[in-house]
Amino acid sequence: VPCGSAAATSSEATSTYIETHYQNEMLTDVMLSHVSSDFCIIGSKGCGKSTVVERLAHKLQYDIEPIVLYQDMTSRDLIQQRTTKPNGDTVWRDSPLITAALEGKLAILDGIDRVHHSTLAVLHRLIHDREIQLHDGKRLLRSDRYEEIKAETNKSDEDMERAGIRRTHPSFRIAALAEPPAINSSTAQWLNSELLSLFNFHEMRPLHKSEEIHIIKSKYGEPSEALLKIIELAHVLRSSTDPTLQSLAGSLSTRQLLRIAARMHKFPNNDSYDAVHRACLARFLPAVPKQALEDCMKQVGIQAIQKEYDEGIRCIFDENTVTIGKTSVDRYKTKALTKVPDILFYDVPQHVALLEVLLQDFVLGQNILLVGNQGVGKNKIIDRLLQVMNRPREYIQLHRDTTVQTLTLQPMVRNGVVVYEDSPLVQAVRLGHVLVIDEADKAPTHVTCILKTLAENGEMILSDGRRIVPGDLYAGDGGGANFIPIHPDFRMIVLANRPGFPFLGNDFFGALGDLFSTHSVDNPSVKNEVALLRQYGPDVDDKIIHKLVKAFGELRNMADQGLVSYPYSTREVVNIVKHLQ
Repeated sequence: VPCGSAAATSSEATSTYIETHYQNEMLTDVMLSHVSSDFCIIGSKGCGKSTVVERLAHKLQYDIEPIVLYQDMTSRDLIQQRTTKPNGDTVWRDSPLITAALEGKLAILDGIDRVHHSTLAVLHRLIHDREIQLHDGKRLLRSDRYEEIKAETNKSDEDMERAGIRRTHPSFRIAALAEPPAINSSTAQWLNSELLSLFNFHEMRPLHKSEEIHIIKSKYGEPSEALLKIIELAHVLRSSTDPTLQSLAGSLSTRQLLRIAARMHKFPNNDSYDAVHRACLARFLPAVPKQALEDCMKQVGIQAIQKEYDEGIRCIFDENTVTIGKTSVDRYKTKALTKVPDILFYDVPQHVALLEVLLQDFVLGQNILLVGNQGVGKNKIIDRLLQVMNRPREYIQLHRDTTVQTLTLQPMVRNGVVVYEDSPLVQAVRLGHVLVIDEADKAPTHVTCILKTLAENGEMILSDGRRIVPGDLYAGDGGGANFIPIHPDFRMIVLANRPGFPFLGNDFFGALGDLFSTHSVDNPSVKNEVALLRQYGPDVDDKIIHKLVKAFGELRNMADQGLVSYPYSTREVVNIVKHLQ
């Protein structure tokens, strides 16, 4: 088997890999496929497809070229893209796939189920014959044909390059990843006869219960009873024949179970009900799936724990440490003080309890997703968290016209010339700031899905050809101008409205939810809201405050039942009290 050209690495990802018999068998099958052809792994979300491919790359010393495919990607984007030189000339630039073919890397096409099948048709020649005609007139040839022509015409590599003939590296391979086609769905099936001839296909099932427990035991010690119940629930959902329950099983993938296990290991907590509710975002589920989930939880013995927010919970911080509730961390030392939020925030027990949970996520190194109606205080809570932790923030707000390009680069006119500057996303990655992505549900999911590789393993290809890489890979490559090392302190916090009516956003949680530690943010309870309004309006009569809270409570109930279209939130009632004050 031709090996890759990368030096043998012992990167962090491989040292945290826990072997299971099934994944070793899968790895052996994939390795045998790799000898003769390109391959595709089909499996449900979060079952470990990327992990197996990364393991293969590590064993065979391949450099990986991650290519996240999105819905409106054209066949041209797969091969070459137009780009502009500093002097204004437009030229063709090789796509990551062609770069991988020339340099002998393992190209990972992540999400071939998302693109239109006609887009992948352009790869037939590259996959079967290792040859392809590029848009700039050049041609890639299989290495043996290239050597034959070179010997016949007695030319050097430079002559061949000038003649527009380039050699496909013999080690080059393509690994495709996809989710299984949905049976009986209204959309056209992506796995058609044309695609079936492209790859050797391997099906990957989710891990069995015993395998998941083995991995959790190896990583975090003996699982608690609460965690075992959650694993049991995940397998009940996966093995169910009811499509409603099967759709919920994606929220409790292996990836999500490992996240819950890490949290319970570091911050012992036996509230499995809350963990499942958060993972499935049960607060915003429609009535039927919500009831089905509740019934399944009862079946495996997961009970709701009646909890009142501790009135004595406090957020205390000084120069060096911050303590929220029972969780303490050191405050961040930074010189970018102008980017640290400084806001007016009144502590109420419900918000402080949420701040403590978010602080724990930060300690665990998780990226965070907050979902809630508008005006419930998502931005305020995040700004307060970053304020007490002294973390600088980069802010980016998405909208319906956001594209993959605008997410990573910002065009600016300087001295009459269009120049491209790094977007807040790239600056946050480089400097180790916290990237806050607001209104994430407004952008199309095929745009936000490029955040997958960044959230999962710290890699991402920018639209100008540069790439974000983990620090250890950057050091291994000797650091190049085209590489941006990801700062170890970089974190992502994503804010989104709940899916569906009345916000009509895209389902960000459905597409990428299991990559983030998810929290639903709600309006405060009556007691907490009264306490909050008293601080905003100390001179407003208590009776009026109680009347307002009661009225808004009724309006929210009506909004939940669909009787009124606008979800009246804390933001409006705070504005009324400020006006009265």
